[in-house]
Amino acid sequence: MASNDTRLRAAIVGSGIAGLAAARILREQHDVTVYERGEPSVATGGQGIANFPNSTHILETMGFDYSRAGSVELAGWNSVDRHGKYLDNIDYSMRERYGAPLVSHMRVDFRTELLRLATAPAGNLGLDASAAPATMVWNNGAIDLDAESGRITLEDGSVVEADVVIVADGIHSRLRNKILSEPVSAQKTGLTCCRVAVSAERVEQALGKLPQWWQDQREKGQGYMHLIEALDGTSRFMVAYPLRNLTWMNMAWVFQTRKERGSTTESWHADGNKDEILEVYDDFGDDLKTMLRVADQVKLWELQDLEPLPTWTSGRAILIGDAAHAMTPLQGQGSNMAIEDADGLRLLTQPGVTRDSVPEILKTVESVRRPRATKVLMNTRSTSKISSAADRYAKFDENCTYPGILGALKQQATAS
Repeated sequence: MASNDTRLRAAIVGSGIAGLAAARILREQHDVTVYERGEPSVATGGQGIANFPNSTHILETMGFDYSRAGSVELAGWNSVDRHGKYLDNIDYSMRERYGAPLVSHMRVDFRTELLRLATAPAGNLGLDASAAPATMVWNNGAIDLDAESGRITLEDGSVVEADVVIVADGIHSRLRNKILSEPVSAQKTGLTCCRVAVSAERVEQALGKLPQWWQDQREKGQGYMHLIEALDGTSRFMVAYPLRNLTWMNMAWVFQTRKERGSTTESWHADGNKDEILEVYDDFGDDLKTMLRVADQVKLWELQDLEPLPTWTSGRAILIGDAAHAMTPLQGQGSNMAIEDADGLRLLTQPGVTRDSVPEILKTVESVRRPRATKVLMNTRSTSKISSAADRYAKFDENCTYPGILGALKQQATAS
């Protein structure tokens, strides 16, 4: 329990994955307020998200409830070519190898559970009574920041002061350039991703039954990553994984961008045209194309990332999540890096932390997190040039063995 003189005022800008996870960590010792530019339902999309052991072992220490999120533990992966010929079928227990699972969930369900962890009464989470719920401020995002003083200006013109400011407002961050000496913006990668989620009920109505690869998962009660690759030099592929206790399937179709859809901001979350996607994948299996046709919502992302930043910190402020290291989903590590970043803020909950020590602690967080996230970002870029499933998964050990901020600092001390 923090005493009054060590209890910090923590302002978090953004209520996405990084922001809410940070709120859950920091509420243990500090007074947390989250400022979000959007509505409480800001994350309502039907797309899926996967968490690898490097983040699930952190989520489990936070009290994340997989059952509440309808999470599915994935027991391996299989890959086929566009004609349905099996290339790989691999059982791979992440929990056995790394001590934590690979799980998938609907993005909105995942965020809802993080929001619960940030705002539920302390007793519901087994926390000390002093771990007050984070205060959520909706429809009033931050538009300006004085990093040295910790003052942020909100959309309504009001100014609030904090002892530490966590900037977690996404790839198109409004505050990132208040921390950097030179402005940095997201850049397009030349790849587009179409993401949909479709229910088993709707697929059964359209096809008469589920595709065998989905039915096999239902019968086993185990999820798998299912990868379909064109293998014709076009870099087209589709990856599917189950959601909501195997009752839904996430499908991500990745291909070379055919036409740009405006600026990086405008093209980040555009409505998709099913006919366009079906044309790109006209030589893929009929069942897959039918699943796309019957999906409720089709969203397109012109995939973007950030160049590695020269710094994440200035004064009392630190960048985390996509604001710090946005990357494409080709390794599935974006949300995992956000959770790792939030875990890095555990250094602010250690004994002896005071307002005066915040800037130095943030530099220590950055000393671990920035090199780690930069390496994953660069590995993700190289993944776009990899054609085989085996090569895509060759970096599992590197990604999944991250020990958390405290473990990483111990490793650094031992190495030196």
